[in-house]
Amino acid sequence: MKKGIDVSYANGKLDWKKLRSAGIEFAVIRSSFGSDDPSQVDSQFRNNAQGCCDNGIPFMTYHFAYFIDKQRAREEADFAIRLAKEYPQVKAIALDIEEDTQRFASLMGAYPDWTECAEEFMQRIQQAGYKAVLYTNYSFMTYVYDYDKLKKYPLWLASPGASESTARQYDNLFMWQYSWTGHPDGSSGDTDMDCCYDMDIITGKSSTGASSGTGGQSKPSGNTGQVNPSAPADMTVQVTSADGVNVRSGAGLSYNVLGAVPFGTVLHITRRTSGSGYIWGLTEYSGIKGWIALEFTETI
Repeated sequence: MKKGIDVSYANGKLDWKKLRSAGIEFAVIRSSFGSDDPSQVDSQFRNNAQGCCDNGIPFMTYHFAYFIDKQRAREEADFAIRLAKEYPQVKAIALDIEEDTQRFASLMGAYPDWTECAEEFMQRIQQAGYKAVLYTNYSFMTYVYDYDKLKKYPLWLASPGASESTARQYDNLFMWQYSWTGHPDGSSGDTDMDCCYDMDIITGKSSTGASSGTGGQSKPSGNTGQVNPSAPADMTVQVTSADGVNVRSGAGLSYNVLGAVPFGTVLHITRRTSGSGYIWGLTEYSGIKGWIALEFTETI
C-alpha cells in the first residue's frame, strides 16, 4: 500500500519537495473539466505535474465531467487525453462524475444514461493507450450507475467515512480516498488523502486491471470554474438577491462586470451555460447584454 494525495487548483501552490519528504508516494492531479477550452484546464495542472516530475513522484490525472450525452463524453475524454500527452509519465486517467455533473445536465435539459456515458469516456481513454479509472462513491454505485457494467474498470473509491476493511470489500478497488482533511507538510488547507493498492496502474507497469482485494458520500467538488458551450433557453427569472446580481461579459467570475440588476427585477434568459461554480443565463437589462448567475434568481 502506498500513500498519496489528489489535488486541483483548490489546493493552491504546493511544495512537492516537502510533500515527497513527508512520505507522499504518488499523486492524482486534476487536469481538466468540461469541454476542451483553455479556460477549462485546471489552473494548477501544469504546476502540479511539473512538481511531481521534478521530485520523482509518480502521478496520474483525472477529469471532472460536464458532459450531457455520449458524444460530449467522447469529446471530454479527448480533452483529458490531449493534456495527459504533455507528460509521458501519465499512464492512467480517471473520470469524476458528481452531483455538479448531473445538475449541469438537468439545467441543460438533458438526462443521460450515466453508465453509458461513463463507458463511452472510459473506452475512449483505453483506446488512446491509457488505463481508465472510475472515481466514484457508494451512493453513485448504488443509485446512479448500473455498476455491474463498470466493474471491469479499476475503482478509485471516495469513502472517507469507511474503515479500510469496508473499503476493501470491492474486488476491483485499486485506490481508496480515505480523507478530505489531510495536512501533509507541503500543503496548505485540507487535502484529499489516498491509499493505492496497485501502483502498477499509475506507473504503467501492468497492462491488466486493478489487483483484487484490496461506501460513502461524494465530496462536493467546489472546483468547477466551467465554461461550457451555451444552450438555447427561453425562461423568465426574477432577481432574489437583496444585493442584486452583476451582469458580466462572459459566463464566469473572471469576466468583466458590465453593470448590475437590482433585487426584484424580472429578466428574460435566452441562453444557459455554467462557469466558476455557477449556472449562468444570457440576458439584457437597460441596454446591457451579458451573463448573470442564475443562483441569485428564481424562475417565474
